Amino acid sequence: MLLASVALTGCVSTSSLESEQTPAPTAERTPAAAAEEVAEPPRCAEWAGDTTMLINLDEVLGVIEPADPMAGWLAGGDDLVRGEGACAPVSTQPVGTVETCTAPDAPLDDVSRAVSSAPVEYMFAAEAERQIAGYVEGRTADGEYMILGMQAWRFATPADAQAAPILDALAACDGSQAGDGRVRVFEGAEPAVVASVEGRDVFVVRSARPVTTEGEDAGLTATESSLLPEASVNAAEEWWQAQAAAALSREPRG
Repeated sequence: MLLASVALTGCVSTSSLESEQTPAPTAERTPAAAAEEVAEPPRCAEWAGDTTMLINLDEVLGVIEPADPMAGWLAGGDDLVRGEGACAPVSTQPVGTVETCTAPDAPLDDVSRAVSSAPVEYMFAAEAERQIAGYVEGRTADGEYMILGMQAWRFATPADAQAAPILDALAACDGSQAGDGRVRVFEGAEPAVVASVEGRDVFVVRSARPVTTEGEDAGLTATESSLLPEASVNAAEEWWQAQAAAALSREPRG
């Protein structure tokens, strides 16, 4: 009887251990709830497509001297529309940083960084509805480089376009000239930036200074600044106004 008693007392019930170790069931999250937890906040502007799907940017090289389209080119850009998020107005930008008053250096291996197609938030904060931007890198027959950045915004009304803050920002630059609905900023005899207003649209064409990966100037030797001459920038501006206005009138293709 003693042996039987020992055998019985050696048996331990596991039901209490299982109840302690097994976690209580939790309510499963629905896919919608899970997505809401990881969703990004709404953005000031949303990507709507590639600018090159709307405009053949390289064609600008056919209207400017001394570009040789057959010598090679590179182009890119983005089409953006107003998002549902907040946009930083121009009043939040540090004084002197709203717009670059000089042509930026553009390394040939990273041109898009110097002439970015990123959204200009303060323009969307000023009621711009859409932004189309792009850049083109071209060459001369002698292997010299030129780089242009191009931007355009559409507003709801011509009055909104006339009040676009980029115009005042560029007019505040040293060496700027304003008149006839245009603002131009020069480096010596060559325009670094040209902005204009036509109806509901604002257009900007800006030059960038091509540099090699070693930081050496790879731009034009015919101009003191190595930028495109005024006549070429004027031709590029006229071309961009026509192309961008037509693109802004079409639906985004993103």
